[in-house]
Amino acid sequence: MDQTESTEAPGRKRGASKKSSGNSILTWIIIGVISFVLAMPAFVILYQYVPPVSIGSFRIDKIITFIPVYLFIFYIVVKFRVLFYVIMAGGLVWLTIESVNERYSIKNLYFDYQTMMYSLNNGAVKIQFLEENKKFTNEDRIRLAIDYNDPVVRNYAVQIATAHFSEYADSKLGPDRKVIQGFSVFKELRHRWVYVHDPQFEDYYAKASETVKHVKEDGKFKGDCDDYSILMAACIKAIGGQVRLVRTKVEQPDGTTIGHIYPEVYIGDVKDLESATYLIQEKFFEKWSSNKEIYYYLEENGDVWLNFDYNDNYPGGRYQSDVRTSVIKINDKENKK
Repeated sequence: MDQTESTEAPGRKRGASKKSSGNSILTWIIIGVISFVLAMPAFVILYQYVPPVSIGSFRIDKIITFIPVYLFIFYIVVKFRVLFYVIMAGGLVWLTIESVNERYSIKNLYFDYQTMMYSLNNGAVKIQFLEENKKFTNEDRIRLAIDYNDPVVRNYAVQIATAHFSEYADSKLGPDRKVIQGFSVFKELRHRWVYVHDPQFEDYYAKASETVKHVKEDGKFKGDCDDYSILMAACIKAIGGQVRLVRTKVEQPDGTTIGHIYPEVYIGDVKDLESATYLIQEKFFEKWSSNKEIYYYLEENGDVWLNFDYNDNYPGGRYQSDVRTSVIKINDKENKK
């Protein structure tokens, strides 16, 4: 009897040991998953304050932000459960206060989370341009045509800036309000534009106040790329946005080149570009941007400019050329020259 019991005991111990080991592995997996779920909202909130960091063309700011956040929460969950509960409660209190003060709400957190997840699988395309840095031809005439202070232009710009996407502009979701209102301006101007050539062998630069009057006749704007760019620049400037015009050369199928002007609008930095890309492709212009790329220009200081040309039906459409012959920024100081 004693001999039988002594024979069976080690087997039971080995079984118990395997069961305990299996439970331990499962416990660590559960803790890891819980830590990951809890780390995501903390990561999304903290990521707003982390400047963009890159190694070459590879962005690492997400990695260097998420890993410490995850490890910290994992450590707290394992070692200090009481402290973990205190941190969680503190986070909820902070989010409640921010929400009451209309600085950052759960809605903002959810939007930032959506943007973050979207940016992991989708990204905009930075174009490498050939910069010729030449003097902008007919610059004075074009600046004169961008009469954004004219009451007709200002009033129309305000009207179309608030025609679309107000729920995002007013709720502080995504990029700056002026950028979202700029998207509304693009939608109104681009989708009402009808291309009409200038007189043969002449460059006619219609003032923005002149082109605005077209829409009262039949709901359409008419003109060429110069007129479109002038009107877009005037409307963006009239609502406080930053815009510039780019002159380029476009190669034709027969091998010849023609001149072209298009507007670019300032978006912010590459993190603002992430939320702008999400809004363009998933919320604002999904019908036209589906399965297409968002193209942008990145300056050395990190400023991002988005293509607002009419060649596509959404902001950030393809550039017609990678040559930048000359550029003029539209601001008060330059207009006073």
